[in-house]
Amino acid sequence: MKHIRIVLCLTLICQQACLSACQAQGSQRDEQLQITPAVTSLIIDSIGQVLYRNYVFPDTALKMSAYLKNEFKKGAYAGIKDPVELANRLWKDLQKVHHDGHLRLQYAPGMAKDLADTAGMAERHRMNDSLMLIEMRKQNFQFTKVEILPGNIGYVKFNGFVGFQKEARPTITSAFRFVANTKAVIIDLRDNGGGSVEMVAQVESYFFPTKTHMNDVINRDKSKWELWTNPAQADSVLLQMPVYILTARRTFSGAEDFSYSMQSVHRAVIAGDTTGGGAHPTGPVPVTQGFVAVIPFARSLNPYTHTDWEGTGVIPDISVPSAKALEAVEKAIFTEQTKNAPTEQDKNAAQWLLDDLLARQSQETRDSASLASYSGKYQGGLVFYANSSGLYCQNEERGGQVFKLIPISGDKFVLDENVHVEFKKDDKGAFSQIMMWWSRGQVSDKPREK
Repeated sequence: MKHIRIVLCLTLICQQACLSACQAQGSQRDEQLQITPAVTSLIIDSIGQVLYRNYVFPDTALKMSAYLKNEFKKGAYAGIKDPVELANRLWKDLQKVHHDGHLRLQYAPGMAKDLADTAGMAERHRMNDSLMLIEMRKQNFQFTKVEILPGNIGYVKFNGFVGFQKEARPTITSAFRFVANTKAVIIDLRDNGGGSVEMVAQVESYFFPTKTHMNDVINRDKSKWELWTNPAQADSVLLQMPVYILTARRTFSGAEDFSYSMQSVHRAVIAGDTTGGGAHPTGPVPVTQGFVAVIPFARSLNPYTHTDWEGTGVIPDISVPSAKALEAVEKAIFTEQTKNAPTEQDKNAAQWLLDDLLARQSQETRDSASLASYSGKYQGGLVFYANSSGLYCQNEERGGQVFKLIPISGDKFVLDENVHVEFKKDDKGAFSQIMMWWSRGQVSDKPREK
């Protein structure tokens, strides 16, 4: 279990950075490695051994190993002379047997040498952690945006669950405290590739008043690590409003853990694309000849669904292309608010937000002839007129400022940032009045001047 805790504290960002750096370093250190059939056979044998000793599913490891050996016998790798190319081809063939988004194989002789040097490993980890902490501080621990959207909706975007829980906690707490008084919170994970499961539990802790069992990590030896929320680590910030999580295909690993766990206990609604489908914690293992495999050694097991998201991804409750997920969630929030508004004014305010959102998303156009019927001057110095490019209003009370109206539906339009107008007809079928719908839910009317 100690092994699990150590490895899971490495984020995917750290792993990829280390692998890339060591691969570049290795190409300088070991340019003389010659890929021959004998070397390829040795590498394949070693891959089979490390997979069988470490991969979370030993039976699957045997199948993957057998497939590589069979391909070798057929001469599939005979023409490959470059070690980087060989690593990439072997990795692709492993994925053919069993797709695992966390499983990696790279030619990284520098990293392989460091992994073999166990005597200096503790000091290297200390140095690497120090350097990575400096980098994470520069990146604000991956928190990139916190704001209040129209309708008092909180929005928090972060792109990784970094492995520095203690150091990152003040930043996380500040982000969630900023949105603590909103009506709903949107968590944007569309660019989040995952990271530390301990950080996942830390973030989850802001959304539950009591300790809550969220996930289990099961090692291949069947030992188990339980992940629980801990309100004591949330610094007195408790977010009890509705929660929505935005996802994309690139949402992966720890970001999927957070999404899946919050969904499984009905604490969040997921919107966007189905996620990448990686539920297996990993660790780097040296192979031979400078090759390194990043091998999943454990699996997630949700205590409520008794399964995980491996291979399937997290299935969204609101399925839309990820680029449209934010607007879809705003629509869902405003629609729900119109249904459950406690007063007529609150209902009007929610409807205003919904109308404004839909109008600004719409590509609807109206011909000038149909818009001409709205032309006229209304009480308060509102002069409406139409031309070939649309319907306009000149507002004398705002210094003669001109606004282009945006259609909502029927005879209702967005006038400006505060008001929607609805043209009303008299008994003779002529437009003689406008209803003014204000953003805070008030409604007023103005007659047309003769």
